[in-house]
Amino acid sequence: MSAPCIATRPASPALPAVPAHGIFEQVQALLAREQLRAAHVRQLEALLDACTGG
Repeated sequence: MSAPCIATRPASPALPAVPAHGIFEQVQALLAREQLRAAHVRQLEALLDACTGG
């Protein structure tokens, strides 16, 4: 038996701003943004799997 579908899609995470200067700070911000985006994608995939019973 599959879990009930969740009707509301979770909100996208607020991504940190990338500073205009400082390569180290820019890289840190870009990595943080990618990690947040990837976590959000995994959350959406988990919800879809629960919906389809996969």
